[in-house]
Amino acid sequence: MKKILVVVDMQKGFLKKEHTRQLSEKLEKVLESKIFDVVIGTRFLNAPNSMYEKLFQWKELETEEERAIPENLQKYMDYIEDKYIYNCVHAGFIQRLCQLNDGSLPEKVFVAGVDTDCCVLTIVTSLFEHNIRPIVLTQYCASNGGKDSHNAGLLCMKRLIGEKQLMEQEIMDRDSLNKA
Repeated sequence: MKKILVVVDMQKGFLKKEHTRQLSEKLEKVLESKIFDVVIGTRFLNAPNSMYEKLFQWKELETEEERAIPENLQKYMDYIEDKYIYNCVHAGFIQRLCQLNDGSLPEKVFVAGVDTDCCVLTIVTSLFEHNIRPIVLTQYCASNGGKDSHNAGLLCMKRLIGEKQLMEQEIMDRDSLNKA
């Protein structure tokens, strides 16, 4: 079974805030150690007249500059999944996971990135609902809403996917992933 990591929305538009800025460097250290066999990045693309714009008046991540994944992270990604909603999990994504996992559905998928309380929460819940055990690397997640939003996302995950799916320790080596 391959060790697959989904890196959620580590884009310049999300990483410019105080609560997420340091996450890029922290995640880069894990990626450069080559602990994971496969790394999938997701990229959120906001569109004019989206529900985010209509309901929240949120117009960020509409430019290529804001949508870009920093090179220090992108160079480790085997595949990037674009999305216009919180979630990237759909039939085609599940099929891609199977292809990347030598033709079989992975038993578990590790997840890190932003925002803990939005996209990360939605993606791990969908993986769970597709019979894949999501392992949330909590030390490698953050929220633009700040610490309270991050903690709220973790609290919801404990209820939705179970507390044992939240890996709170930092990743030192490949063996530390086996504890999940």
